[in-house]
Amino acid sequence: MKRIEAIIRPERLGQVAALLESAGINGFTITDVRGHGTSPQATGEYRGHQYQMLVAHKLLVSVFVEDDELDTAISAIAGGATTGKAGDGFVAVSEVTATYRISTGAVEPITS
Repeated sequence: MKRIEAIIRPERLGQVAALLESAGINGFTITDVRGHGTSPQATGEYRGHQYQMLVAHKLLVSVFVEDDELDTAISAIAGGATTGKAGDGFVAVSEVTATYRISTGAVEPITS
């Protein structure tokens, strides 16, 4: 089993979610995050003074998939997230050694 974590632009979430769902991957977690990377720095104005925003608002999308779903999930995320511009985000994959379901009242391993 793998865990995919993708940092994406917030406005691309709808496209990412639609492509994941069409690929048969229905569950994922979204977290609001802020970061500083290759995104062009935006400017703001407060009381007539301009300033540079040093961090950008992004979303962290986390999804757990079976090994045979990995390439499909990455393609769905990347396909939905891309605009072709700097700051589109990135995808990281890590190995998951165990998962447990807690909804039954007892912690039980999840089997495929």
